[in-house]
Amino acid sequence: MTDIFEKVKDQVKIAEAVSLFGLQLNSRDKCHCPFHREKTPSFSVDRKNNIFTCFGCGETGDVIAFAAKMKDVEPLEGAKFLADAFHIDIDDCPKRQSIKEYLTQCIRDVGQTDYFSRRGLTAATIKTYCLGYDVKRHAIVLPYSSELKYYQTRSIADKKFYKPTTEEAGAEPLFNRRALWGNSREPVFIVESPLCALSICQSGGSAVSLCGVGGTNKLIKEVKARKPNAPLVLCLDNDEPGQKASQGLADELTKLKVSFIVYNVSGKKKDPNELLMEDPKKLQSAVTAAKKEVRKIYKRGVGSIIASDLQDMHIEPPQWLIPNVLPQGLAILCASSKVGKSWMSMQMCLAITKGKDFLDYPTKTAGCLYLALEDSLYRLKDRLNKLLDGDDAPSNFYMGVTAGILDGNLIQQLDEELEEHPDIKLIIIDTLQKVRGSAKKNEIAYATDYRELSELKNYADKHKVCIFLIHHLRKMADENDVFNMISGSNGIMGVCDTIFIIYKKKRQDENATLFMTGRDIRQQDIVLNFDEDKFRWNMVGSAKDEEEKRKKREYESNPLVVTIKQLVEDFPLGWKGTAGDLLKRVFDVTGKPYAGSSVGLGKELRNIEEQLYYNGIEHSTKRSGQNNIHTFNKKSKFGGGRQAYLFGQDPDD
Repeated sequence: MTDIFEKVKDQVKIAEAVSLFGLQLNSRDKCHCPFHREKTPSFSVDRKNNIFTCFGCGETGDVIAFAAKMKDVEPLEGAKFLADAFHIDIDDCPKRQSIKEYLTQCIRDVGQTDYFSRRGLTAATIKTYCLGYDVKRHAIVLPYSSELKYYQTRSIADKKFYKPTTEEAGAEPLFNRRALWGNSREPVFIVESPLCALSICQSGGSAVSLCGVGGTNKLIKEVKARKPNAPLVLCLDNDEPGQKASQGLADELTKLKVSFIVYNVSGKKKDPNELLMEDPKKLQSAVTAAKKEVRKIYKRGVGSIIASDLQDMHIEPPQWLIPNVLPQGLAILCASSKVGKSWMSMQMCLAITKGKDFLDYPTKTAGCLYLALEDSLYRLKDRLNKLLDGDDAPSNFYMGVTAGILDGNLIQQLDEELEEHPDIKLIIIDTLQKVRGSAKKNEIAYATDYRELSELKNYADKHKVCIFLIHHLRKMADENDVFNMISGSNGIMGVCDTIFIIYKKKRQDENATLFMTGRDIRQQDIVLNFDEDKFRWNMVGSAKDEEEKRKKREYESNPLVVTIKQLVEDFPLGWKGTAGDLLKRVFDVTGKPYAGSSVGLGKELRNIEEQLYYNGIEHSTKRSGQNNIHTFNKKSKFGGGRQAYLFGQDPDD
């Protein structure tokens, strides 16, 4: 009598079954695979052998296997579905018990054996995982999932295994394979036998069984098609085949970039089930320890750490190229066009490569890579020779005039440079704009700036180098906060660890101010001067000191101050007069008329009154008729009033 499987396979062609489910085969008998997402058709039918194969996910089988997988049922139900769809009479075929019917009966009979309890499994585990007992075979029954589509039996008497044929149940899957795709972020333990997987699950873990070391290929096939949701813990048997299989599996998972660790949860026992039978608490502790190890390596949270642990932790401080000025990380130098950014960049590289001072700051010797992306080799050579002024170029200074972009191969190029020249600790990119990629669709400027510069910062932090970007300022000035003048969004300053700005109020100004701020440096401003004969920047002084000097120069050269000083010298007992009288005195003393008016003079006197006092001159104003009378006296060494009054003299006499 013909079997239902044979009858259906003889009468239903694979191409017909594929069409039944709405799949359109092309001229080469290919279409998009219904079992996984893909852009290029990789699902193919072989009409001669009446089978299908997907070269993308690896699924393959005959016409019944195809229908069973499409309907998500066991092969017998798949065969019945095809028989009904294609009007095949199967009444004369011998009746078969379905896998689900068989397993349901075995689950009901599980109470007739104590084998599972002797192996350390609890009643809750037996019920949860639908374990059963085949009375006729005197064998335990292990369904591979709660769907009851595949199983294996193990004879209690002779330990022989039985598994259904491919025709009956399809290809053998992994035991508890759905744990790989569960919603939990907890690691998945990979073991050899189903009993070991059940032991891990009972001890607080989640486990998948390979059902023998030969199952490693099935696991690799699974993770190739879809990466697990959580890291894997490889804990195969502690024997030679198990350890060899574990190493091979680790090599393959590494190639596939799947997160995993190798961890011995069995201790000195052969496998987890043996440890469960001896000491359940010991296995539970081992499972917990393995999960902690995974979290330590593949932490998915915010990376929190206990404050007391942080206090005790040894953390390497950032490396400095210029102590207290330029640490490792991402730095940026901004200035207006043609101010001298490139000269300063190369000057800094030469100082660091030689270990010499830069702008009066000591440096740490290191190799430097200078990417002058707006220059030609001729201009680069010319600038180098002018700065060296006859000296030999250092051998740890590397330069280039071309580079890729962030969307392209820039990172790969930097990797190659660091591999070839491991002494490089400073990478200057002149300019940032030359390596920028394209904004993503609907991405705002801030997001683009933050994303691109974050990539450079992460690279610098990973390799413990300083990436130093050269960038431009906006044309619109903001003297209240020069850092607002950086061209681009606030995302640039937000990502960078250290920011430098060269600023001149007027392009023709002799001096410029270098503003510095950052996460690891204190904010400071220094005044610089560019020596056009030697092509180098020189330190003039701190911006605060230079501003004080400037104010002092302006005060000392002020015609009004010069006149007042002369008046108190010429009139030891004090001088007084109206604003008009003082304006005439300015001309008499300096030979130049006062630039302002008599009204403005009163305001200027109030502005300089404090400085005059510190210079030993007291100023007072008294109303007389329609005029203000201004009086200037040498300040008494006793700190009292005007000298004239100290000596009892009336200034009006």
